[in-house]
Amino acid sequence: MGYAALQDPGDSWLVCDLVSGLPAEIEGRLLIGLTRREAEQLADQANAGIVGQAVNSSVPFADVA
Repeated sequence: MGYAALQDPGDSWLVCDLVSGLPAEIEGRLLIGLTRREAEQLADQANAGIVGQAVNSSVPFADVA
């Protein structure tokens, strides 16, 4: 397991890269500002090595300004 869904202090969720300790990203988009369900789904997909499917999944990515 290299990724985990974590709750941030602002009560939203993110996918954390456990090796670097930083938020994970897919195609340059940080996986932050998610619901718990979204973060858990994306972390599960990343841990299963289904990164390509995670990008195309129905789970929306958070817009990060």
